[in-house]
Amino acid sequence: MRGWDAFYVTLAEALDATLVTLDGRLARAHGPTCRIEVLGGKG
Repeated sequence: MRGWDAFYVTLAEALDATLVTLDGRLARAHGPTCRIEVLGGKG
């Protein structure tokens, strides 16, 4: 996970929010506890 990815994951976790992304790799990453939604159905 890159720096900005980690920042947005941490923010989503703190806000108990869903993280919306185009990055399927981020959605499959181990570690994030927030809900991650991939737009476009690709991943």
